[in-house]
Amino acid sequence: MSSGLKEDSLSSETAIYLAGHGSYSKPRLIELQYRRILRYHEALAGRYEKSHAAPTVFIDFRLPRFGIGQVNLSEVPGFRKLRNAVLKHQYTLVYIDLDDSKEGLTPDYETAFVRALLEKSGAKVLNAFSDDEEAFKRDLKKRCGPHAREYEVTDRSDIVGFFPSLASEITATALRRELQALDDEQLSRVKGRIEALKRLRPYAGGGHPFIEDRLSAEWQKSGKG
Repeated sequence: MSSGLKEDSLSSETAIYLAGHGSYSKPRLIELQYRRILRYHEALAGRYEKSHAAPTVFIDFRLPRFGIGQVNLSEVPGFRKLRNAVLKHQYTLVYIDLDDSKEGLTPDYETAFVRALLEKSGAKVLNAFSDDEEAFKRDLKKRCGPHAREYEVTDRSDIVGFFPSLASEITATALRRELQALDDEQLSRVKGRIEALKRLRPYAGGGHPFIEDRLSAEWQKSGKG
């Protein structure tokens, strides 16, 4: 886990809650949630924050399985610590990136308790996943033009955007047999894309990647069609 996910011992009015969830075959990775929240946080431009201190991070590696709203907080010690801090008025704003779009339709995880208990305790909760207040949508269109489609910015595209070298290695591993076949023009293009992703360094010089590199170009092209 990167050092950026360590809990900050300094006091802050803002917190980030990260929790592993999704199915085991298609998880919503904690590091990905963190990057998406930072992007969303930047899009909001401090609208609800008084302090300039970096948000404090709280982590649980797995949300409880769906239990019709019944949650034992001993299963989520990071959340319990955060909620206690909210009750003590240490945090007034909490960012999350939780997929709550299928609440009650999946046995994989419980999400509703996070927003419900934090808001009941006195915090404002903003979910990057559902783009509360459409902050990301506005920023996306500002940066990428009126033809930008926010629904195309998914976990899949964000993994490519935030972790291009890893995406390159995963693609090469998944297609290792196919890539060993005789070269043709199409295969050369695939290999070229894999190598290009491997060379990308979106964090060089303190950079902050926004979206997958090809999406904006595709939107610009579709706008001219």
